[in-house]
Amino acid sequence: MKTKCILLFGFCLAFSYNSQAQILKKLKKKAEQAVERTILRKTDEEVSKTTEKTIDGVTGKNDNKDSKSDNLEPANSALEKNTEAKRDFFKEDAVINLFENGNLNQTQYFDSNSIALRTNQNDSPKPTFIDSEGFLYTYQKGEYTKSSLIALQSQGMMVPTMLLEAYMLPQEPFMAQLQKQHDLGLTANPFNGFVEFAFIYKPDDFRYQDYKETTQTIKGRKHTKFELLNEPGYQGNYVLFDDKDRLVEVYSNKLEGEQSMDDFTQMSMVQPGESLLVYEYKPVEVELPQAREVKTRGQGLMEMTMGGIAKGGQKNGKNIDEDDYDTSDSKGSVKSMKKALKNHKTTVADLPDSYEFNWELKTEMVMGKKGKDVMEMTFLINENANYQATKMVDANSKNSGEATMLFDSDLKTMVMFMDAQGSKFLQMYPIPEVAETNSALNNYNISKLPAKTIIGYKCEGLQLEDDRYILKVYHTTEANIKLSNFLSFGNQNQKMDLPDIDPKVSEQFSNGLILQMDIIDKKKAKNNVNIIAKSLKKESVSIKKSDYKTMDFFSGRNMSKN
Repeated sequence: MKTKCILLFGFCLAFSYNSQAQILKKLKKKAEQAVERTILRKTDEEVSKTTEKTIDGVTGKNDNKDSKSDNLEPANSALEKNTEAKRDFFKEDAVINLFENGNLNQTQYFDSNSIALRTNQNDSPKPTFIDSEGFLYTYQKGEYTKSSLIALQSQGMMVPTMLLEAYMLPQEPFMAQLQKQHDLGLTANPFNGFVEFAFIYKPDDFRYQDYKETTQTIKGRKHTKFELLNEPGYQGNYVLFDDKDRLVEVYSNKLEGEQSMDDFTQMSMVQPGESLLVYEYKPVEVELPQAREVKTRGQGLMEMTMGGIAKGGQKNGKNIDEDDYDTSDSKGSVKSMKKALKNHKTTVADLPDSYEFNWELKTEMVMGKKGKDVMEMTFLINENANYQATKMVDANSKNSGEATMLFDSDLKTMVMFMDAQGSKFLQMYPIPEVAETNSALNNYNISKLPAKTIIGYKCEGLQLEDDRYILKVYHTTEANIKLSNFLSFGNQNQKMDLPDIDPKVSEQFSNGLILQMDIIDKKKAKNNVNIIAKSLKKESVSIKKSDYKTMDFFSGRNMSKN
């Protein structure tokens, strides 16, 4: 239900600043604790060996007196962790050849039995290895050593994200799988994306307007090719799947050209040239060597501050619902958002000096099966203006501040006005155009609900139901005001991701005020949302632009300017 997604997206934006502040606070505290331990080590020579070894891990001090054999671990101890979940994802052996500008640069051999990778590279006399926990095995000075530093730094995100950009692959399937790995408690993308792409991407991920689909016969077998369309700066990009829907080729050709630094969507670390990944599915055997684990200077401190992020979530396979990772209804959404950000020309100077409202509709939003997540929402209304706003406060943590989400239809801009513990700032986002959808949403059954009274007003009810969701909406025509553009009812010029509704029904909503809305997920009660009015009063409210500082995270400009 995309209406729900839009609401939750806004709420996430509203409280992201406070969450980031809490994370930074924790990192700062951990850093302070690390410094304290370092000072204690230097001033107290009688500290225990265990404590000293821990501090050495933080400061990067190595004790070279330990024998190499004492630190050797079983060759594939990584496979003992989350074995079932790993085997469920990595189902087949593969050989991956990486070409750059027509030259073979690297060959990777993936063994789905040991869930390990061996890499042969032209400039390296000995192969390198990666295990299923992201440890990198390298040969030097007559032995193999292994380090988790690369996995820690990438956090399963940095390197694969660069590859997504280099090959212009759709990001939605990758991000969904990243979330799933995190939910399963896995170390995400231990093989930096090259192997993972083979098990993430399927032909259906490319069946939307950004790609042209054709079929061709190769060695007597049918293959499906998807050519990337209308992507400035690239030419001839494609992906190829075999007759078993397995990924066999990914080709990218980035053209020469200057990179614009005006906004983050144009910043790129990918060099111009041709890149090609070729996947061949055949038996592979990879035997990890015994290796001594080593840590580089400062790695202990990094593990303390970043380890929790790098090592995944807490679910460990319990209560996983595959629907949570279905991206079939969000194809191309990341690209659309980037395009909207790039083309968004509205600046703070374009905003009016103030936004004026004369009515307040206070509501309460309850989320989840047990109703523990409660949000106080106040709709600020001005019937004569082409904007509306919603002030939001988390009922469980009111001291964390409040946020007001304002939609300006004339400027096609959403403005977040945030007050976090006395600091006021605003952020601006483009309102992406909603693409026209198929008729699948017209499968809703529409029926009337019994009338009820909410905050003293008689309300008519309407229910929309399909095989997954139930949407109940109650509205009144007895109030002195109306909120016609709530849920886009009454705004015929805006594309709506809702089923066709009888004009008489639509007219009822456009001439009334919605006082209750319920979203019910038949499969997962934790996704349920209930919004109900608590009061309605005439109240003058003014949001003045001069009261806020501007935080422009997208362009890097106007940062913290008044």
